[in-house]
Amino acid sequence: MGRHQPMDEEAALTGIKSVTEYSGLSEEVEVLLGSQENRELDFKESVGGLSSDDLVAFANSETGGTILLGVRENKDAQGRQTTEIVGCEIGDRAKLSILGKAGSCVPPVEVTVILENSEGTRPFLRVVIPSGRNKPYSTSGGTYKIRGDARNDPLTPNRLLALFVDAENAQFIDRFGQATGELEQSLYEMKRRLLAEMEEIYDHVARLDKSLNGKRR
Repeated sequence: MGRHQPMDEEAALTGIKSVTEYSGLSEEVEVLLGSQENRELDFKESVGGLSSDDLVAFANSETGGTILLGVRENKDAQGRQTTEIVGCEIGDRAKLSILGKAGSCVPPVEVTVILENSEGTRPFLRVVIPSGRNKPYSTSGGTYKIRGDARNDPLTPNRLLALFVDAENAQFIDRFGQATGELEQSLYEMKRRLLAEMEEIYDHVARLDKSLNGKRR
């Protein structure tokens, strides 16, 4: 069962949305624990293993992704990847560490932190990073990354330029749509006023015509 925790001032400043707590394992994390690392999933054994590179890589990707903190990646006898919950720090210091890393990105990366297995012996954290709305994102040191196949890849100049162009195009489309809407509204108001003025003119002409006809009689 999950419950929402109130967002504190630090969270509001750095872009973190909310903290949700599950006493056991959520359905979402059970699916993730049965998966392998990929473009949308990463495992870290500790909060300290999370870096700003990880956050910007997911934020720059098309789908975003999830990082499980306190989960170890193992391999079975057949060489297949398995996961082991080892647990991690879940107190205020851990949360502030995540907040600080998200807030230090340029621009700040939006994240949601979920506490899993809070009443178990090995609680851990699920950090969800949506695809960013203000791409491209970089670390405070100016490093640009994007999530690849189970790894963080450097953004090549061409891909970085493409992200800049896409972001500018999106802003242009938004501004153009807003301007078009305002223009349509202005044209509608102008048409309405013209019709009203024409109706007044027709009424005035009709009254004059009626008055002149009355005088002729």
